[in-house]
Amino acid sequence: MHITIAGMNARGEISETVLNIAKSANAVVLQTDISPALGEIAYQTLDGIYTKAHDFDDLADKSCEFLMRDGALFIVLGDVYVNRIAAAAVQRVRQDGGSVTVIPGGDAALCLAFQDGIVGSVSGACIYTASSFEKTCGTDTVLVINEIDSRLKASELKLKLMRCYGDEYTVYFTDIRGMKGKKIPLCMLDAEPIYGYYTSVVLFPCPLEQKQKYTFSDLVAMMDVLRSKNGCPWDLKQTHQSLKRYLIEESYEVLEAIDDNNMDALYDELGDVLLQVVFHAKIAQQHGEFDHTDITTAVCKKMISRHTHIFGSAVADTPEDVIDNWEQIKKDEKGQQTQTDVLKNVPKSMPALMRSGKVQHKAAHVGFDFRKISEAVGKLREEILEIEQDLQNGKDLLDECGDLLFSAVNVVRLAGIEPETALQKATDKFIARFAFVEQIADTQNVDMRTCGIDKLNEIWNEAKSRQNE
Repeated sequence: MHITIAGMNARGEISETVLNIAKSANAVVLQTDISPALGEIAYQTLDGIYTKAHDFDDLADKSCEFLMRDGALFIVLGDVYVNRIAAAAVQRVRQDGGSVTVIPGGDAALCLAFQDGIVGSVSGACIYTASSFEKTCGTDTVLVINEIDSRLKASELKLKLMRCYGDEYTVYFTDIRGMKGKKIPLCMLDAEPIYGYYTSVVLFPCPLEQKQKYTFSDLVAMMDVLRSKNGCPWDLKQTHQSLKRYLIEESYEVLEAIDDNNMDALYDELGDVLLQVVFHAKIAQQHGEFDHTDITTAVCKKMISRHTHIFGSAVADTPEDVIDNWEQIKKDEKGQQTQTDVLKNVPKSMPALMRSGKVQHKAAHVGFDFRKISEAVGKLREEILEIEQDLQNGKDLLDECGDLLFSAVNVVRLAGIEPETALQKATDKFIARFAFVEQIADTQNVDMRTCGIDKLNEIWNEAKSRQNE
């Protein structure tokens, strides 16, 4: 069995070649009754199948059955290579041992690329004019840009494309007024001798490793490669448990970039965090648990459900109102009956300093908090006295030291300061001052290991005064 599949352009026109085939075909089938110039040639359409099909798979099956006639001509809307019914028909005929002649229709530049063997199989194509093109639709599809009618427009287009494809990426340049297409590097797009209404460029799907700009989908595709059968041995070995430390490390590096106000480091470190998310998603997918779309779906649904003042009828005029709404919605979602349930839900895996601050903050939501910071300072003094008493009595200090730290966090929190940030800054200050102490000791030929604490305190105070100068 042999059938011919041909395409028509956007105006519903077919070529003279297709018209001649239609005259001798055993059957002519149009995808839909848009009446191309067939003259007296009888034809049938798939319109009746469209109206009865339950879904695309049903449509494809019934259409293929209808087309399975030797010598049939099937004329589709647009280009054959991007038509799903045509693709299904080609696959069915070849599975049955038959043959298919394909005559592309639609965009002329794309057809030339097919005829020259530049483009093979296409799952989709994006077609623009040079004036309408603003940014790439993605580098995973065939991109056709027509009407490059001046060198200036070619230069502007080149700059837009090079941001995603790179300077040396090979493209297919053609002018359909009889000029044969040719491959050129993208950087030479504005160096051709001819431009006009009929000048076009076709860009082919870009291999993952050659892209200049990457999307979230590219990151997912890259992880698919790394975790594939022939992927990276280290990546294949990882589990949710083995990756835990990296998520924590990368998160702290993000915080450091923010503290340093280093935007170049920030986007780089955020990428490392995103990699961890995609890594966990791929592991879960391979175990039949969830995939990255479940993650994005969950967070988007969460944002909608917790922003009822944006996506619903709730009112929140201040940031404080938003937080109150958020906490109540979160409590309802998790089925938490009491505020104790809320406090227990704060993860124990958090750093202790951070967890204590979060627990205090959530307790404050129901009014359980100091009225002013001076009261928290008074409580801190009490805890210090209790430690002094326990020291005198030889008691274990574990509980009282915990109370001391918890009270210190309360003071810091009520001062409007993030405890983790404050302690990090204090630690950095200590390191810088200690380095100054070492310098002074070296200058004075003092051995820090043997000079005694009194001498070290003297040097410490000297370092402190110099730093404050």
